[in-house]
Order: sequence, then C-alpha cells, then structure tokens
Amino acid sequence: MAEELQHLIERIRKEGVESGEKAAESLVAEAKQKAAKIAADAQKQAKDLVAQAETDAAAFAERGRATLRQAARDLLISIHSSVSDVVGGIANAKLDQALTPDLMAQMLLKLAEAYARDGGAGGMVAMLGEADAAAVKAAFAKEYQNKLAAGIQIESRKEIFKGFHAAKKDGQVFHDFTKEAIAESLANFLRPELAQIVKKAAE
Repeated sequence: MAEELQHLIERIRKEGVESGEKAAESLVAEAKQKAAKIAADAQKQAKDLVAQAETDAAAFAERGRATLRQAARDLLISIHSSVSDVVGGIANAKLDQALTPDLMAQMLLKLAEAYARDGGAGGMVAMLGEADAAAVKAAFAKEYQNKLAAGIQIESRKEIFKGFHAAKKDGQVFHDFTKEAIAESLANFLRPELAQIVKKAAE
C-alpha cells in the first residue's frame, strides 16, 4: 500500500513537472512571439519615421530653393527697374539740356527738307511748348529766315513742355519729338541692353 502511494505521488509530481515545463515553454514561446511582433512593429515605425523625415526634408529643401529662386527673381526685377529709372531720369535730364532752341530749329529744318523731298510741297507745321516756340522762331529768324518763309509754320501748344510735334500741313504725316517720346524711345532701345547687363551680373 505504501509503495502504491509512493508511486502515485511520484507520478503526480512527474506529471506536474511536465505540465509546468509545458506551460513554461508555452509562455516562453508566446513571449518570444510577442517580442518579435513588437520588434517588427518598432522597426516598421522607425522605417516609416525615417521615410517621412526624408520626405519632409526634401519638401523643405525644395521650398527653400523655390523661395531663393523667387527672391533672386524679385531682386533682378528690382535691380532692372531701378536701373531703368536711373537711365530714364538721366535721359530726361539730358534731354532738357539737349533740346535747345537752336537744336530744335536744326531738327525742324531737316524734317522740312525731308518732307519737301517726299513731295510735301504744302509745308510743315511745328508745334512747340509756349516757352520754346518764341525762341525757336528767333533761331529761325537769325539763321534760317528764308526757310521759315518757305513754309515752316511754328505754333505754340500749352500741353507741350519740351520738344515738339511736327506734321505736314495736309495732315498726312505726324512726328512726335517731345521729350517724353524721345525718352520712351531711348528706354525701349536700352531695355534689352539693360536686361543683358543684369543677367550677366546675376551669373
């Protein structure tokens, strides 16, 4: 009887140990599985974070480059505009000095001769600012009196400040030689050159 009891105890103990070992093995396997899943999830999250960081960095860099490009364009436009303003100011100042009564009288004489060669026998009308009309008439009277008598009619206009308008008396041809028109023509001529200068300076 004692032997049977001892045998039963041994069997129970053995089964308990085996059962405990199996349970422990199962727990260890489950823990390993969970740990592997956690590690895989962490690795995926890390990769996602790195990829997002790279995307954000690339987008930030591109925005920075775009901002720099826009700033450079704005600067070039500002420089071009400033240079154009300076050139325009110089042109206006120089034209004020250059368009003397004597020079305008010479210009009108050349125009009258050109009109005559093209069959403009009817003569020419020259319209000048009130301040210049009398002075140009005086210059003609002094140097080109016969030309004035030959058909160059000089009139004054309040709306003209410097320079003149010239036209055939029949109205078929009209030329604008006011300071503003000459300055605009000079600016249009110089703009491509200024653009090249600014472009080269930016290279």
